[in-house]
Amino acid sequence: MNQTFDYVVIGAGPGGVEAALEIRRQNLAVLLIEKDKWGGTCLHQGCVPTKALLHASKAPFNGDLLMLFADVFAKVATISANLVANLESAKVTMVQGEATIIDQHQVKVNEAIYEGRHIIFAGGSVPIALKIPGIDGVNIYDSESIYSLTTLPKRLAIIGGGYIGFEWATIFTNLGSEVTIYEALPTVLSGFDDDLVRRYLTLQRHRRWTIRPNSQVLAFSTKDGQVRLTSSDGEDDYDAVMVAVGRRPLAITLPEGVLKLGDAAGAPLLAHKAGAEAKALFTGDFSSRVIPAAMFTDPEIATTGTSEKALKAAGMEYLTVKLPYRANAKAYVTGHDEGYVKLILDPQKEYLLGAALIGNMASDIINVLTLAIQEKIPISKLKRLVFPHPTIGEVIGQALSSI
Repeated sequence: MNQTFDYVVIGAGPGGVEAALEIRRQNLAVLLIEKDKWGGTCLHQGCVPTKALLHASKAPFNGDLLMLFADVFAKVATISANLVANLESAKVTMVQGEATIIDQHQVKVNEAIYEGRHIIFAGGSVPIALKIPGIDGVNIYDSESIYSLTTLPKRLAIIGGGYIGFEWATIFTNLGSEVTIYEALPTVLSGFDDDLVRRYLTLQRHRRWTIRPNSQVLAFSTKDGQVRLTSSDGEDDYDAVMVAVGRRPLAITLPEGVLKLGDAAGAPLLAHKAGAEAKALFTGDFSSRVIPAAMFTDPEIATTGTSEKALKAAGMEYLTVKLPYRANAKAYVTGHDEGYVKLILDPQKEYLLGAALIGNMASDIINVLTLAIQEKIPISKLKRLVFPHPTIGEVIGQALSSI
């Protein structure tokens, strides 16, 4: 006999998990299906382990890459176990296995059929695969298979100059690798504010990396354990290559009536967007207009709202206010004074349109600016906000005071 639920959710990443919890908050029956690991790509290959590695890579490295990965994934396993316990506490029914959607109300898993009044597909995304001759050779990885490395590469090529590529480049250069970043576009980090990128690259001049914009990777070949990379710039040999050109929603044809959520629903492919979308499942109170983004390098970069680049492209008038971290007491005395906050506002100086930060704790500080833009809080009211002193977050108050 088929088991029946109010909702069947496929995929236990940030979007699927939050959707299942939100459904239970409505006292509805929900089945959550996961084919691999509870927590999805974000917890097991993406957001969380990379942040753990970025932190760990700042400490002295003993050369044991396997031990480093083991330490990181022990923490990941604990988080995953806590997530499962939370789902169980909320009385979410969980089944592990690959789901086959039969129609808009039926799903098959492990030879069992489950029915739901509604089906939600939160199957996530996968690394973008490039069609380059030789890319299936040994020692060529993507952002998920990179964890199968057993030794630190002396020379590493990273294909893709976006935030994934730069976070991994930071990890590997911290550990001691020499990294070359290949980017097909004229500039790297093209999704971020141009000012921030210029400042960021200036601050990274000490790193053991080479950045090659306008560089098309044409072919790979392997000899004696080395990967020969042929690009529009010539040929170079590397111990390993990592392809980090981004991710794409999992390609699947769904029956009409099945709801897509999270990465499966399209850009931006961000865990916090998926979670926010899931929390609004019953209210519809979700907009992707104001979704903050961050790169967790040293220093961090964070943006929110409308970018200066987008405003220029649309021919819209705007003003900017910029305040250096050096003007902030805590940033200065703690040696974290490299960076700045840039506020983007309308010509009448009434509201914030966007913001961009580079500096220590930028990913945390951006939150208050996201709220201000999302709720369209007048700048006159924002100026009344009292920040604890001394904190790096005061840079927001200091910037607002100059308007």
